[in-house]
Amino acid sequence: MEFRLPELGEGVNEGELIKWRVKEGDNVKDDQPLCEIMTDKATIEIPSPFSGVIKQLVAKEGEIVKVHQLMVVAESVGGAKAAPAATAHAAPAAPAVATKAAPAAAPAQASSSAAVSADVLASPATRRAAREKGIDLSQVSASGPHGRVLMEDLDRALSGGSAPRAAARTFAAGEVERTPIRGMRKKISEKMRESKDKAAHFTYVEEADATELVRLRTQAKAIAEKKGIKLTYLPFILKAMVAALKQHPRINSTIDEATNEIVTHHTYNISLSVQTEDGLTVPVVKHVEQKTIFELAKEIADIVDRARKKKLTMDDFKGSTITLTNAGSIGGLFATPIINYPEVAILGFNKIARKPVVINVNGKEKLAIRDWTYFSISMDHRILDGAEAAEFMKTFISYIENPALLVLESL
Repeated sequence: MEFRLPELGEGVNEGELIKWRVKEGDNVKDDQPLCEIMTDKATIEIPSPFSGVIKQLVAKEGEIVKVHQLMVVAESVGGAKAAPAATAHAAPAAPAVATKAAPAAAPAQASSSAAVSADVLASPATRRAAREKGIDLSQVSASGPHGRVLMEDLDRALSGGSAPRAAARTFAAGEVERTPIRGMRKKISEKMRESKDKAAHFTYVEEADATELVRLRTQAKAIAEKKGIKLTYLPFILKAMVAALKQHPRINSTIDEATNEIVTHHTYNISLSVQTEDGLTVPVVKHVEQKTIFELAKEIADIVDRARKKKLTMDDFKGSTITLTNAGSIGGLFATPIINYPEVAILGFNKIARKPVVINVNGKEKLAIRDWTYFSISMDHRILDGAEAAEFMKTFISYIENPALLVLESL
């Protein structure tokens, strides 16, 4: 029988074959992962719609394959069923991108360990085997790519063994290492190049006294912890962005090159840069204007967790109107971020540090220790001018320095 690349999603007609998960001569089972395909929107795991023997792998790793293109010639056992929809995990979607696929989670079970196991990367067949053998997947050492639990890992778990680890490679002086630019890194490269080729970048930087924001977050953090919520600065930054964007709507825009139009959005879907082991990815927090600080905190925690576990879906990357990139936890004063094209602006949030500054108290200058930070915004100069950047930042920072104003905005 012949197996052809199934439909990958609306508007997706091709993808790069990142990795074969089988080899010629292998016996494969129904729903066993065959390969990984990277599209512009996601890295997708293609499961087998048949049980049988792989006779020929027609497509090659690194090849761009089209939907309905011949992928595999196999000898089917028991006949093939209709090709199932591909399972998508996280993938690149702009200046910072990454991700991978996560298979369907195991059916919910009563025990807490079962809930944890559902978060582990494993194929449906492996999950079924784990359930049949009474194995908690969260306790199994994974040897598969990106932390995926394989069938042999279950066998080792039953025998008390552990997953093998690859030996670290050492290099002699003067030796070089060559790594093909493929997969996610290739997609990131293409997106960055597209943004720099099409958008006329300029960056505007402004400083901010974040003392009141730090104080408010500290107070709210104690309340959030009682609710089981991890509260970072990001929800406050997102709400301040929305408040400022409502007053400067052109910045919440995208470009439609096909019609040569600026599309100004009055919904606030903000992409967040998330660092994963594969690199940066930028999933979207949708309808920020409709959510509370605590709701945003829960959603951000969920997105970050799923990004790092390779469980984001293609829907997590749709509809972004502007991007927030955050390097504050790493350090640095400020950066010049690259626009998440076709958006027209990206805001950079940097570290908050205590420093002595001169402040005005009752008309008199005074030296005080304050929590200080910098924000940088890159914009497309074809659409926006420097004055718009300056006015937006002035408005935005007024909410950072007086976060109580955000409460008034929600009334």
